[in-house]
Amino acid sequence: MIILFMGMFGEFSLRPLAALLEAGATVCAVLVPASGAPVTAPQPLFPPQPDHDGLPVVSGYPIRNIVTLAWEQGIPVYEVGSLSHPDLLAFQPDVIAVSCFPRILPPSLLALPKLGALNLHPSLLPKYRGPEPLFWQFRNGETRTGVTLHFMNERPDAGDILLQAEVLFADGITGAEAERLCAIAGSRLMGEGVKLLSGGNPPRQKQNESEATYFPKPTRADFLISTDQPARQALNFMRGANGWPWPFEIHAGERAFHVREAIDFLPDAVLGEPYRLEGGELYIQFSPGVLRLKRARKAPTYTKR
Repeated sequence: MIILFMGMFGEFSLRPLAALLEAGATVCAVLVPASGAPVTAPQPLFPPQPDHDGLPVVSGYPIRNIVTLAWEQGIPVYEVGSLSHPDLLAFQPDVIAVSCFPRILPPSLLALPKLGALNLHPSLLPKYRGPEPLFWQFRNGETRTGVTLHFMNERPDAGDILLQAEVLFADGITGAEAERLCAIAGSRLMGEGVKLLSGGNPPRQKQNESEATYFPKPTRADFLISTDQPARQALNFMRGANGWPWPFEIHAGERAFHVREAIDFLPDAVLGEPYRLEGGELYIQFSPGVLRLKRARKAPTYTKR
């Protein structure tokens, strides 16, 4: 089976690509979004060559990713700008496999593969469609999440489901750890999914549109945490969204605090006051429970954008 793979530079793309190679699939090319200046035609990315003394050259990537894996396997890599460029139609894959690619595929590309285009999405679709599903699942305090491998159509994350797997997150898991667990589960689905396609007549489950939810990219205002929620939910959101550049904001009494790190939560504790400062730590009353945090300071309220 010939596969055209599209992804980014994190683990949620790396592990599925590795699973496809381990399953014996032939990957004809790896596509990544162009960085910097816009690129119209696909531009090849070549591995670094040893210098004139024969010494190895650093690849330019700080961690292993789909580009370095493709180079190791002799797979061509291309930066792509316009997904409607006719040069992309030169590929003749049986399947397009997508995992964490940040752009919507146009109809010309969706019609290219003989057996269809598959996308790996870190939620239990039809819930949490959109570009940052893990963020919103942590923000909303979801206790049940997972990964979905689905056929792609012209609507984001709305195609028929091929496979799903539930993923359990422990309290206090970080965003990076959650992504890793989803990547491990998703890589299994990707390997199994291409085998189902190659066997013919793969299962297809239509998504229930009445249960569908969609969430956009987060804004700074989405980091405002209400004390009306359980302290446990607030802890899990702060840990799960810890890779974002904005601090969290919590209003307690007459104070507004900017915080970046949650230490733990006390599920049944009652302060008797909205907050308490003890040394370098901040305790905030939630409903129920108390959240213990580091590095609190008074801050103005954000306005929603």
